[in-house]
Amino acid sequence: MSEGSLALHCDRQHFLTAIQAADAVVPANSTKPILTNLLLDAKAAHLEVVATDQQVSLRCVVRRVEVRSPGQAVVSARQIAAIVKESSSATVSLELQSRGDSRVLHVELADGEYDIPAVIGETLPPVSAFPADVTPFAIAGARFEEMLRQTSFAMDKDRTSAVLSGLLLSIGGGEIVCAATDGKVLGEALERNESFALADGGTVQAVLPSGVVSHLQRIVGAAKPASIELAFAGRTVFARLAMDDGLQAELSGRLVEGTFPSYRGALAASSNPTVTFTTAELSSAVRRAALMTNQTSRGIVLTLDPGRAVFSNLNYTNGSVRIPVTCAYEGSTIKLGLNAHYLSDVLRAYRSEKITIEMGRGLVMREPGVTYLIMPISLPT
Repeated sequence: MSEGSLALHCDRQHFLTAIQAADAVVPANSTKPILTNLLLDAKAAHLEVVATDQQVSLRCVVRRVEVRSPGQAVVSARQIAAIVKESSSATVSLELQSRGDSRVLHVELADGEYDIPAVIGETLPPVSAFPADVTPFAIAGARFEEMLRQTSFAMDKDRTSAVLSGLLLSIGGGEIVCAATDGKVLGEALERNESFALADGGTVQAVLPSGVVSHLQRIVGAAKPASIELAFAGRTVFARLAMDDGLQAELSGRLVEGTFPSYRGALAASSNPTVTFTTAELSSAVRRAALMTNQTSRGIVLTLDPGRAVFSNLNYTNGSVRIPVTCAYEGSTIKLGLNAHYLSDVLRAYRSEKITIEMGRGLVMREPGVTYLIMPISLPT
């Protein structure tokens, strides 16, 4: 690594935002200690803060900075983040200094000065920059954050499948789609715009690993970017976030190998019977019925009669419960077994005041821009 002399001065809060965004990628522990560090790369007109765990990488570009001398320094991510966070100084100055056979990053704040040991002779694995030779797709930051929230809960948390533990991102035909399923619950969020079209009329489909999804959610949730640009290069996905004060974050990660299952046929509109609830009342009833379940048996029972629903628990080991709820239903008596955990996840993501459930092979719930599916569980005969 050619470290140069590295000297710069910038707004402390501005620098802290970049440090914290990059620090979100840094592993707490690693068999490769270098990965617990950040690379500070001062260019002629901006500073890049870089981090990677070799699966997910982040490059945060700070443009509102006075670079007095370009150079690089690799320092402990947790250490510099804690130092800058605890300060009340308006500004921060950084300078890489030689101390005998070692080097330190001198951090000068209005309320204190620190010398942080700099790593010598080793640097982070290379981190790819956002590709300049592909056309990115731009989406409003708030909408993309919502789409992640509406779908990520359905990823396979047991990691029985690399594909199902990730999230499908599909772009083409004038729409961008996020979808996730573990085979028992599914969430699909969709946004339409003419800009989501490929020149050849095709569609790009990729499965984002859970690490990329969780980091995206953390950074997007904290930074509230106005817009996000998405691009693909080989087996890597890139997301570029335009944050406040001219900050720019570039997240990249390897895509999951494999094909996401075809699911849209299960979401097609049908003439199956429906039941409509007030969302808040349904959420309360499900939570209360779930109190009588346990970790090994999440099952609850929904019994439908005209104008009324009753929730009860499936396993009586912990006692029993019976909760009546008013609903709009006009069919014959139906009894369904449901996983309370899955239904609660859907209801937390649901935003409309009323919720209509279509009862076919699976239970389908829709609101503008998003569709959910829950597979029922078998009831004892």
